[in-house]
Amino acid sequence: MLDGTETRSSKFDKGVLGLIVLIAVGVLCPLLAAPSIPLVDPDEGLHASIAQEMVESGDWTVPRLLGEPFLDKPILYFWAIALSLKLFGMSEAAVRLPGLLFGALGTATTAAIAWRLFGRRTGLIAGLFYGSMIVPLALVQLPAHDVALVPWVNLALLCFWQSDRCNLERKSLGWAALAGVALGLAIMTKGLAGVALVGLTYGSYLIVARRLRFIHCLRAVIALTVAAVVGGSWFLALEHANPGYLRYYFFERHVLGFLTKSQPHGGAPWWYYAPIVIIGGLPWFAYMPALVQDAVARWRSKTPPVADDRGNRPIVFAACWFIGCTLFLTVSKSKLVTYIWPVFPAVAILAAIVWARQIEGVLTEKARRMIATIVWSTCLMGPLSLPATIAVTQIALPTRISLLAWTVAVAVGLTSLLPLLAWRRGNMEWTLGLATTTVCCQLATVMFIVFPQVALALSGRDLAEYFNRTRELPPRIEVAQERVGSVIFYLAPDLRAQLQPGQVMNQDIDDPLPNPSRGAKELVAIPERHLHTAVQDYNLAPLAYEQAGRFRLYRRSDMEPQALTCRVDDSQRR
Repeated sequence: MLDGTETRSSKFDKGVLGLIVLIAVGVLCPLLAAPSIPLVDPDEGLHASIAQEMVESGDWTVPRLLGEPFLDKPILYFWAIALSLKLFGMSEAAVRLPGLLFGALGTATTAAIAWRLFGRRTGLIAGLFYGSMIVPLALVQLPAHDVALVPWVNLALLCFWQSDRCNLERKSLGWAALAGVALGLAIMTKGLAGVALVGLTYGSYLIVARRLRFIHCLRAVIALTVAAVVGGSWFLALEHANPGYLRYYFFERHVLGFLTKSQPHGGAPWWYYAPIVIIGGLPWFAYMPALVQDAVARWRSKTPPVADDRGNRPIVFAACWFIGCTLFLTVSKSKLVTYIWPVFPAVAILAAIVWARQIEGVLTEKARRMIATIVWSTCLMGPLSLPATIAVTQIALPTRISLLAWTVAVAVGLTSLLPLLAWRRGNMEWTLGLATTTVCCQLATVMFIVFPQVALALSGRDLAEYFNRTRELPPRIEVAQERVGSVIFYLAPDLRAQLQPGQVMNQDIDDPLPNPSRGAKELVAIPERHLHTAVQDYNLAPLAYEQAGRFRLYRRSDMEPQALTCRVDDSQRR
């Protein structure tokens, strides 16, 4: 007969297995779906084209697009994609594999740091939560460079935490050096963003917890020195190849991007990240109020704060991570949904604390009642979320969802009610397991049923396949309202080798097109989803065009100047 310790160990082993399965499925499912999902613009196609050129040119130092240096992003993620393309060929799966692996590493490191801070149970729950949150699970399907930033931030914070737990000073400095390695890799991924987030998290924790000492400053100096050595060599090489790069990237992109609206992604409202964190952290963000309720009740009852044998306070650490980084990114003038990605591990950890206490039976009474309300509310709302997502997608983009797909979506949505069966029986572990499974099933349904059609509407593959069939590239191709990365990636190698800088470019449909040169064989490619805008702004009705999948191709030599400048005035539009 098993004793209590063995029973708990068995449950934890199942938790480890569940986390491993979640990570494996999160990598394998998108790879299986990859052939039916073309590369999406603007970011995925751009990153793939740059990595593709890196492989074909043999230049692994300077990222380039059509021979021109691309200086907006550091090299590490490009290296990862290029290595995957080199090993597995020029395919969608090869492009997405590095991001999926970095996403899996983000899940594993979230579990590891929560495990170290709060114990095994909380660590496993945090890993499950992070791996099944809406924003991390959705973004990892089409990852940006930020997907690689998350694990480096997690590892750096874990190393700094470990340095505080060491009894030997030499070991603590060694952990600081390892934190520097993680920060160096973060610098090669996203510049100084990772350093700022880690420094803000750990520095604010030391101040709030009143633990700041000289030794912490020494560890910070060691970490920053190692980070500069690890991450700085490539930046110096690029500065040598492109004088002025350091000023552009670190001053214009970082400093001006933070302080002014002059850089890309500037001008968003100050509350931009609030709905992203709240909605993107679902379903687990919904349990944050229960943690606040529990913390307030413990404070009122004068319960001693949670601390380890050296006085470290892990809950304060996780709270500083979440609050400090969110406020820091909110203050920045440049905002984008992927920038907030490194905050979601903190959300997962804080939500995991609530559930770990619920399982252990140590939550306060009001917090337990709040947990019950949230469980019932999220499960009952679950059946509506998937059909609503599909309906919004169908309205926003030119997609057609079949009756069979709608039937499957409704059926999968109903699985959100399953966790209530375990909840009513008082089985908390099964409640969590079923809830995680149903969330992942719903997002998988979106990925396999909806996303292929969305990707078709956002990809340049059709246009590239047209040129591959005709075996002819015009001297200039203007793609209305879209970036052209995926067009370049999908071109046949011999055609791609003929491309010159500026030969394929995107054109803002709201800007007047320049008058064509007589006899020029230039093309204007207008995607169907922007056709209504073009028809409103330009007199295209009498013009002949060719159909290239979802694109209409207009010959510039056939266009009269009036067709390019005949805009409908505001009074006619009304």
